[in-house]
Amino acid sequence: MGALAASGAGVGTLLGSAMGAGFAASMSASALEVWGWRIPFLLGLLVGIAGYFLRRHVLDTMPMKPRKRVPIVETLQDHWRIVLGFAGLSIFNAVGFYVGFVYLVSWLQTADGIPPARALEINSFSMTIILAVVVAAGFLSDRFGRKPLLLAPVILGFFGAVPLFWLMNNRSELLAQIGQLGLVLIVGLYGGAQPAVLVEAAPAQVRCTAVALGYNICFGVIGGSTPLAATWLVERTGNEIAPAFLIMAAAAVAFFTILRFRETYRAPFAGDTSSAARIYA
Repeated sequence: MGALAASGAGVGTLLGSAMGAGFAASMSASALEVWGWRIPFLLGLLVGIAGYFLRRHVLDTMPMKPRKRVPIVETLQDHWRIVLGFAGLSIFNAVGFYVGFVYLVSWLQTADGIPPARALEINSFSMTIILAVVVAAGFLSDRFGRKPLLLAPVILGFFGAVPLFWLMNNRSELLAQIGQLGLVLIVGLYGGAQPAVLVEAAPAQVRCTAVALGYNICFGVIGGSTPLAATWLVERTGNEIAPAFLIMAAAAVAFFTILRFRETYRAPFAGDTSSAARIYA
């Protein structure tokens, strides 16, 4: 179920990429640059309105106990270590996703000279494949454990990032697609197994707040700034495959963070502070 929820974000990115490909293919480059790019953003308002009405009809099913402290205060005071652990887990997913499926669209155009519409088509196809990989990873983590499904892509990401970028760093659209599909396998496996770990390792009374802080702040701050960092790194070094080093650095952080988490797929569900402490040491 966590993998299915994670694939929802992938569907949104896929629709955005596909819409960008459609507009780039149907409009001139000058028109798209002057005013055409605004249309998808205006259409995004409809998604926001739909989300608002959906959220209004979501019912809370968990009984709420009286709280002595505000959840965010309690989380930061008593469970800041687990929040940092969640951020450490999320950094590989954030950097890998933003490099592989956000920054890479522009990179294919500047580094390889691939037209914008074709770059978006390559990205859209990869986003379609990653949805299946994410769901499969969630299924496999229920059978073989969370940590193997986290450690395998982290190791692949550390040793495979440079070869994959080297593969994509040419004018062959086919090789660019194959290279991005390699990133699909790495990021998809990790992203499909991660949600269950976050839920199982968080204490019940602050679960939503702890996961939200560790995961979303990491994605917003680290992931959101990754395309900028990748652009700066390429300009600073003059090396087109320099963004691969960001993936390698994130993989190293995630690897040592994962080692601090204990396996949870057969453990009793963490319902209190003490059980969460035993899961993350």
